[in-house]
Amino acid sequence: MPAKRALSAALALLLVAAIPARATSMPTITVIDSINPGSGSSEAMGSSDPVAFGDYLYFTADDGTHGRELWRTNGTTTTMVKDINTNGANESYPQNFFAFGDYLYFSANDGTSGYELWRTDGTASGTTLVKGINETNTGESGSYPCYFTALGEFLYFNADDGTNGGELWRTDGTEAGTTLVRDIRSGANGSSPSHFTALNGALYFGARDEDYGVELWRTDGTALGTTLVKDINGEGFSWPERFVEIGGYLFFMADGYTQANQLWRTDGTEAGTTLIADVLDPNDFTAFGGYLYFAAETEADGYELWRTDGTEAGTELFLDINDGAGDSYPYDFTVVGDLLYFHANDGTHGNELWATNGSLTVLAYDMIGGASDADPDDFTAFGDWLYFQAETGNEGEDELWRSNGEATERVPFPLVGQSLSGPEYRAVLVVAGGRLYMSAASTLIGNEFAYLDDSLPPTNRDGSVWTVMLVILAGLTAAASIGLRLRGARRA
Repeated sequence: MPAKRALSAALALLLVAAIPARATSMPTITVIDSINPGSGSSEAMGSSDPVAFGDYLYFTADDGTHGRELWRTNGTTTTMVKDINTNGANESYPQNFFAFGDYLYFSANDGTSGYELWRTDGTASGTTLVKGINETNTGESGSYPCYFTALGEFLYFNADDGTNGGELWRTDGTEAGTTLVRDIRSGANGSSPSHFTALNGALYFGARDEDYGVELWRTDGTALGTTLVKDINGEGFSWPERFVEIGGYLFFMADGYTQANQLWRTDGTEAGTTLIADVLDPNDFTAFGGYLYFAAETEADGYELWRTDGTEAGTELFLDINDGAGDSYPYDFTVVGDLLYFHANDGTHGNELWATNGSLTVLAYDMIGGASDADPDDFTAFGDWLYFQAETGNEGEDELWRSNGEATERVPFPLVGQSLSGPEYRAVLVVAGGRLYMSAASTLIGNEFAYLDDSLPPTNRDGSVWTVMLVILAGLTAAASIGLRLRGARRA
């Protein structure tokens, strides 16, 4: 190719590559009414927490014949995985889903063993009872496995075998490999371990024993390695919960000796378990921009937005959104790109959508206007957008909204009268297999589910294939330009 043509082609490609990606058009919601067609409700995303596993969304649904059973969908194909409780309309009511390895684990009641530990690979034959842990009770009882959390090659959980009460168990997915780790509190009452969170090869949780009450414990998966970390409240229960790992520490809320619901952190040792801030009810811990953001209350400022760098000196009120002692109640912190979103009430606009980049914090959008509450909730990151529900339509109905920090807009359902949820029905948003799934409701379809597909690629191409293309094309352009100059020089 002549050098001049090479330069023209390279310039054209360079210009094309430099054009920002088109703004994402309004996505289309597809409503599915195939489980319980017509006005009947399957409650496909409302009767238990759905979960992504592989390219499918797994959930509990009722087709009107089998009761609430295990289903899955990829948006194109929606099928019942297995009728676990085969006694007519009796239901197994699968719940507490947790993806671990090649299987999805959950609790369900087959009508014989009670609520026990199950797993599925997505097929009917691969959906099996792992173990009947509670052999003393059947039918509506069982061991009620819950609080599933992975550590290494095992899945840990709370279960009641009918003798020791709710205690710490683990499984490798086999019946023989499903065992009691330790009976922390002897007797039938159990220690009720909960809020399991992994840190540096150990699992931390709150549990009760007869000596210290409900305190901070850890386990390495063995009985000897399951020990009390610290008696935080020397004269009562500390109730540690809301654990989140950041920077090699676990941050959590606990009742100290002097005040309830304080901010603590631990490195896994007794000496390294310390009080960080004497604030009330720290909640919704979220890592963002090198800090841990959370909501907390003080007498002077009310319930407001705080952040910490992990030290007592670096823990501060970040913004008093509702000035003075009024409460803004910031919650649902969710990171999308370089923004941290949440909902809050500044005392003027009602409960609305807010965002911060760590320096500037603004009311992102007042969806209703005035002091009325839109109550944005169920924040979910999907592509470049934050999707959420808000009560901006008919009373008691939730509509789907989204924001990218610049635009905040309602995403309409295909038909009038359709919404995220109706009265007494729970709105849920879950991302699975490149689609955003949601609850859907109307008088025509009852309570079902819907989805929308992923949006176009982000406009910021830093570190993307677009950046590589620009570098290559720039090189081609420069080479072609040099060729033209050399050719011109020879002609001269």
